[in-house]
Amino acid sequence: MKFVFVFFTCIMIQHGLLGQSSASRIKKIFVTDSVDLDSLSIYPNSFEVYHKDVILPSTAYKLDFTSALFVINNTLNDSLTFKYQVLPLDLSKQYKLRDTSIIYSIQKDNYNLFKIENSYSVEDVFGGSQLNKNGSISRGVSFGNNQDLGINSSLNLELSGNISPDLKMLASVSDANIPIQPDGNTNKLQEFDKVFIQIYNDQFKLIAGDFWLSKPKGYFMNYRKRAQGLSVNYTWKTTKENEWSTQTSGALSKGKFNRQVIQGVEANQGPYRLLGAENEPFIIVLSGTEKVFIDGKLLERGQEFDYTIDYNSSEVVFTSRNLITKDTRIVVEFQYSDQNYARSLIQESLVFKSDRLDFWVNMYGEQDAKNQPLQQEISPEQRFSLSQIGDSLDLAKINSIDSVGYFDNQNLYKLIDSLGVDSVLVFSVHPDSAFYRVYFEYVGSGNGDYVLDEYNALGKVYRWVAPVAGVSQGDHVPSRSIITPKKQQMLSSGFKWNYSKNNSIESEWALSNKDLNTFSTLSSNDNIGISNRTRWINTKQFGESDSTALWTLKSKAEIEYLSASFNPIQQYRAVEFDRDWNTRNKGYQGYQLIGTLGSKLSHKKHGSMAIDAQHFGVGEDYNGNRIYSLGKWKQEGWSANWDASYLSAEAESQSRFFRHRINLSKNIGPFKLGYKDDHERNIYSGDTNLVNPSYEFFDYQFYLSNHDTSKLEYKVYYRERFDRRIDNSA
Repeated sequence: MKFVFVFFTCIMIQHGLLGQSSASRIKKIFVTDSVDLDSLSIYPNSFEVYHKDVILPSTAYKLDFTSALFVINNTLNDSLTFKYQVLPLDLSKQYKLRDTSIIYSIQKDNYNLFKIENSYSVEDVFGGSQLNKNGSISRGVSFGNNQDLGINSSLNLELSGNISPDLKMLASVSDANIPIQPDGNTNKLQEFDKVFIQIYNDQFKLIAGDFWLSKPKGYFMNYRKRAQGLSVNYTWKTTKENEWSTQTSGALSKGKFNRQVIQGVEANQGPYRLLGAENEPFIIVLSGTEKVFIDGKLLERGQEFDYTIDYNSSEVVFTSRNLITKDTRIVVEFQYSDQNYARSLIQESLVFKSDRLDFWVNMYGEQDAKNQPLQQEISPEQRFSLSQIGDSLDLAKINSIDSVGYFDNQNLYKLIDSLGVDSVLVFSVHPDSAFYRVYFEYVGSGNGDYVLDEYNALGKVYRWVAPVAGVSQGDHVPSRSIITPKKQQMLSSGFKWNYSKNNSIESEWALSNKDLNTFSTLSSNDNIGISNRTRWINTKQFGESDSTALWTLKSKAEIEYLSASFNPIQQYRAVEFDRDWNTRNKGYQGYQLIGTLGSKLSHKKHGSMAIDAQHFGVGEDYNGNRIYSLGKWKQEGWSANWDASYLSAEAESQSRFFRHRINLSKNIGPFKLGYKDDHERNIYSGDTNLVNPSYEFFDYQFYLSNHDTSKLEYKVYYRERFDRRIDNSA
């Protein structure tokens, strides 16, 4: 009878536990790097986390199931949706009936009750805290035929947990200087050189060491920087609805930003070399800072995805998922290690949020320490010369011919006269004339009088080539460019006011200050620029009462103004903005004005479609009008994605640019049958006929594939492309 009672009691408890819907949790939380999800332990197999409806892989975060502590690997500054079930207890706590200190061992030997011993305890350096500690200490001996015996040691320590009831700590500490970066052939990077200590709670966060600075609230100020220093975040509420938050950072900038446009080479997947902002040929890209686009689409890093990158050699290689052709448009945004000057960085942001009003102020400054050159030696005479050139950086060159006398362990040159040209440098090994050591700089084909002739045991040897009809035939000159110290600052402030249930107005002003040569006070009248964007948005919801059939119509009117001297920190517009408006590499000068009227109709279940009418003007040089449509729709097994635009522009010539892309598919059982095309017709017209760079292409394909949700992907397609260009031979 007792057994039957216990059995039925267990069955009732089991059904009671399974019937408790309160064990399931769905939470949407704003995450920067870590967050406590629950006061109870999480059931491991039930945990899922979503970012913008896309599930995150387990490699993107760490989760302590017992304490419910969630840590994102890379700083996010966005909302995540968590779905999980909890256990009915907290496994991270200790449960005991009696104190374990009262337990003692029974010894068989005689016990001396009167033995006196010194009582002491070795307390853990983190005693009293609830820190999880892991790491390693290594010791080593190094020796060789060209070095003395040496002893090496390194420490790698990771800490996480509570240091007090209301403070937590996350730290990664290392005393090893690792001169390498992670390989860029995986989706997730292990940042060996990231050393930091973070102390935080629900309102406060302090980071000392290596950290990321991400884009603040607003439109014009855009950046994502790796820095080394101190950053403090603090959030507080004045009322239940009003919340303030602030961030202050002071650091050394670890990299310099550059944006490089690369034209693809037919059937060449890479490598494609990245250059510095000053056209430096040999740079080291900072790991994880790159964004790679093909034809305006952001790619994903990894051998199993779109591309790999060698950070140390600054080379990008594309995988077979994206076949490179002569028509492929490649854009890479990245940061690289710049050791010309020590560079400091300061950042401040203040944000106010309420039910109807948001307000923000952002400040950013990055400047080179002109009195602390690192890889350049600048004499007082050279500094004076740089102070006289203003922003004309092409004049920041010094003569690299140095009279050093004869040495047999260097490549030296002599000066002669040749073909009526005096002071021609000629490679020589004769002690009576080889007196000059010379540094040659690459300046591009047709811009110099010297070419690389050969390599010998001591290095490169250059040869003079005579000009033809006064036109240089070489690509090197005997000079050295000096990188000038620069300064870039920006201040922005804006607000968003929901002045009624369906209407809001948003406006932001920005002030920029960019100095290309802080040695000089000349040409400073174009350093400061201003910008503004103001827009009105009206949102209406209508349709059936069923939430799955809810329609939303969003209308907007927007105007954006940039003065001629406004310079953003990084590009904030769409990656192919210049191409969309036919302004790439045109060098138009003047203020910029963009006006937009648009509407977007969305259905909660099926998708959305939008149309915009835009005007873009650049001073007196350019005026363009554009109609743009974008949409995606799914219904009854059909799926359609499209974007199309038509541009009419007036500049030095008239241009008409029509383009559309569509992807139409139908699910048929386990298969997907589809059609997609890409069509562009870009016509430049002169006085009487078409002129370069007019072109047209039509690229289409029919395909059969499996569904996108399948683990195994396959696709069979037929594709054809037609190109038309101007015939210059006619």
